[in-house]
Amino acid sequence: MRALRAAALAAALGLGLGSPAGALTVVASFQPLYDVLTRVAGPGVQVERMAPAGSSPHTFDPTVRDIHRLREAALAVMAGLGADSWLDRYVRASGSRARVLKLGETMTFAKLRVGTATDPHWWLDASLMAQAALRMGADLAAVDPANADRYARNARREAQALNALHGDLRRTLAPVRGEKLVTFHNAFGYFARAYGLEVAATIAPLHGVEPSVQSMVRAVQVIRATGARAVFSEPQLPPGPAGTVAREAGVPLYTLDPEGGPAAPTYPQMMRLNRDTLLRALR
Repeated sequence: MRALRAAALAAALGLGLGSPAGALTVVASFQPLYDVLTRVAGPGVQVERMAPAGSSPHTFDPTVRDIHRLREAALAVMAGLGADSWLDRYVRASGSRARVLKLGETMTFAKLRVGTATDPHWWLDASLMAQAALRMGADLAAVDPANADRYARNARREAQALNALHGDLRRTLAPVRGEKLVTFHNAFGYFARAYGLEVAATIAPLHGVEPSVQSMVRAVQVIRATGARAVFSEPQLPPGPAGTVAREAGVPLYTLDPEGGPAAPTYPQMMRLNRDTLLRALR
């Protein structure tokens, strides 16, 4: 269905919307990647975000206006591993000649599994986002060699800041190390691995799939068996099922944000907000 819609949108395209004369245009699939890419690219590069802040990259469907933006892009940056596959499809359908960077498929790290699939939420480990910043700089240099040194400097600076964030998160989350997480869907595996937590249960096994009664009952049983202190919903998804599980288990409901939004528009703000929420919920 999405492939057909991509072709239809591409066929409907007329004149491009245009970008500032001479400006290099690059796009990122969703908010955390957009935020980091903006700093790596620096002034003089037009950085576009496809999925609006606060939306989920898993379910986003581009509009005709979005396709116009893709046609003008020299580089399209995506998380990869299935998190935002629509971006690759729409780049090809639009006729864009953009270089496509699938970060999760080009970086080297131990990937987590969700059933038979690979967990794509690697960006919730700040040390992996530091690696991503360096790769963004390299691909920007590939499409704009004249400014390669500037991109390399920006990327090193951003990676250093993200590694410092990673160290700060590890240090400040030490008081809740080993605590259990019960989340709405399987978004926080990399976060848990990086910062010493354990995902004990998820309410909806797959993103976009309504949780069954059986999965909700299992989550309540896990909470009671493990002594998990809270349930965590996500701002991009309906809180109802998570709230039901929390009430049945007799624990509070909190919100963890895997994708960024108005409450925490930058990547460091999002990660620190999640850290602060966990410290309130688990101590």
